Amino acid sequence: MISQKITYTSVIAAIAIASIALVVGLSQTQSTTAQTAPVGNNVYVFAEGVAPQATFVFKDATVTYDFQLFSQTQGFGGGGRGNSPEFTLIRIAGNTPYLGKAVDDAHTYTTRSGLDFPYKEFDVKVNLMQAGEPVKTLDYHRCNISNYKVDTRTDNEEGYTTGGKTGFAVTEIFTFACGGYQPYTPQYDQIVADEQNKKPYQ
Repeated sequence: MISQKITYTSVIAAIAIASIALVVGLSQTQSTTAQTAPVGNNVYVFAEGVAPQATFVFKDATVTYDFQLFSQTQGFGGGGRGNSPEFTLIRIAGNTPYLGKAVDDAHTYTTRSGLDFPYKEFDVKVNLMQAGEPVKTLDYHRCNISNYKVDTRTDNEEGYTTGGKTGFAVTEIFTFACGGYQPYTPQYDQIVADEQNKKPYQ
């Protein structure tokens, strides 16, 4: 009789402990849906906090988007033939409506080179941001979209996921060809401005 009571009590205790563990586990599990998914480069870890951000100046809107990868593939040293500026921007797919429209138009009108359309040509300012300030600026002019791809990344997914978990990353890859560009170093420009603004007795 005593052993039955002990067994019964043990079973009840085990069920109670399992229930508490389940409730605690569920309360600590964060459910992420499309509506609550975190966005922007503050989600990712960048070395020394430097991350690319691009501002697009279209005819009907000026918009700024975060990107996770930036590569300047051509153009340093002048705009001679064969050395026109080209660069690639990569980001997680979505939430870029104006850039998406530019891609759609470039695809639709690509065989009609003489035809003008609103998103045919635009300016792009790429800032390498650190703590909310640009450390390098690349100001591209008369750009168009020369290539666009969607790619699911699986071999370096750690860069796109957090919390030590692995996962897939569906990315958009935009390649731009431009008529010219001008690089700037805002930190140096600030040093020059500070020197010029110094009062004689400082």
